[in-house]
Amino acid sequence: MCEMMSACGVMCSECPAYQGSAKGAAHQRRTVEAWQRIYNLSEPPERLSCGGCLGPDSELFHTQVGCRARKCCLAKGLSSCAECSLEGCQDLEKAQSVWDEVPDLRSVLSAADFETYARPYCGHRARLAALRALRRGDPKAGRAG
Repeated sequence: MCEMMSACGVMCSECPAYQGSAKGAAHQRRTVEAWQRIYNLSEPPERLSCGGCLGPDSELFHTQVGCRARKCCLAKGLSSCAECSLEGCQDLEKAQSVWDEVPDLRSVLSAADFETYARPYCGHRARLAALRALRRGDPKAGRAG
């Protein structure tokens, strides 16, 4: 499986919902149970599938369809917000803020649960900043995230 990143820097390809239907019903049930316990998100297992942030709405996990950063990247033909020249974007800030507290779950989840159900959403700001710096030709770009 190739790596896929969202507009805001989350690793789509590491998310348990990414291609969830292809991973099977048992995977979808386990993930739904974990997300209910961890995030209080209640979903029918069959809805737990996503083609990645920059895919079509019909293949996207429904909670992300309205993301304005995603819509902006799609409209501009960008693979992520790191390619955009706009600094201080409110759409990006809102999209990233959704994930900011996820690293705090390390203190309340088992190591296995954190790795599977939280880590894919961590490091999004640093990852995007590093890509933006790399795009600008910053020699320190490879040190972040």
